Amino acid sequence: MRLLHTSDWHLGRTLAQESLLDDQAHLLDQVFQAIVDHRVDALIIAGDLFDRAVPRKEAVQLFNDFLARVYADTPAAIVAIAGNHDAPDRIGFNAALQDPRRVLIRGPLRDRPHPLVLHDEHGEVAISALPFSEVYAARDVFEDSAITSPADVLAAQVAQARGHVPAGARWVVTAHAFVEGGRITETERPLTQVGGIETVPAATFEGAAYVARGHLHRAQEAGAAHIRYSGAWMGFGFDEAEETKSLSLVDLDAAGSVTVRTVPLSSLRPLRVLTGRLQELLQAGRIAAGAAPALIKAVLTDEGALIDAIGQLRAVYPHVLQLERSNRPMLTGPGAAAAMVDRRDPTRVIAAFLEAVRGQGPDASEAAIITATLADVEVEEV
Repeated sequence: MRLLHTSDWHLGRTLAQESLLDDQAHLLDQVFQAIVDHRVDALIIAGDLFDRAVPRKEAVQLFNDFLARVYADTPAAIVAIAGNHDAPDRIGFNAALQDPRRVLIRGPLRDRPHPLVLHDEHGEVAISALPFSEVYAARDVFEDSAITSPADVLAAQVAQARGHVPAGARWVVTAHAFVEGGRITETERPLTQVGGIETVPAATFEGAAYVARGHLHRAQEAGAAHIRYSGAWMGFGFDEAEETKSLSLVDLDAAGSVTVRTVPLSSLRPLRVLTGRLQELLQAGRIAAGAAPALIKAVLTDEGALIDAIGQLRAVYPHVLQLERSNRPMLTGPGAAAAMVDRRDPTRVIAAFLEAVRGQGPDASEAAIITATLADVEVEEV
């Protein structure tokens, strides 16, 4: 049995107000081609199909068109679950119309706990879909007030799912959670309230041949070799700029052992971080004019004041989304140093200004010039 595991598509997401829909349509074409090229038996999408509970209609249309294409033009089964960004009822809409032989898309926890059962030359493979659920919703479904954490929610779901697995079947689980030992990025949303424990022990999934995880955006194993995050299919933060995104291609043998390979994905506009002085970056951009487009974060190392740095950069790099100054301390609110200076002392005001603009106060020669200039001003006023 061959599975293609992906997750965290976040369809409809923006990055610094830049729409990513065209980038995501480009990725959907690659997912479809991977299904065809690798003769995939089942596509698993482990949550966060959309970026928000009420997604843009264009994002919904993109998703529906993709599923229809996979269903009509390939023999692959489809398993998908709601993640913490998704509205369960929206993901589970029209569940009664799903083909029970090939499709299991599960949003609300209360719907269809039975697995999708597929067959190969070695027998049955049961794929259980465990959608993300908040604690209080799980308490209601399982009628258990002792459920107080994401780990409790998953334990109840796994116990329920295990009871529906046919005897002798190899068991695959897909779920959306933070398994202990996973490495995060800067863009995952917490799965529990502040101060709560959101991690789930790897032992929760005992008995599963493969666990297809969603939520963490880096591809990785978590707790055991058969418990895997495929990672998000594109970078959603610039801390992921150097990472190659991929799909996980999983082969399940007769004994239930798995072999995992990755299928690399190419971004329509990859994330890049450019670091250097403004004029250096402008010159490099002019030399590379006509290169493939990228979404860019610029980190400027200039020490002094700059005039319209973002405008100058965008004239050369059209998609500069973030700008940082590494050698210029940022003023923060009413406690900023310059704001706290005694403005009756012009020497301190000037020193604070230089510190704010270039990150360094006046040196000895500059201090002498300031003192002399202020003395001349005082003489003129007298």
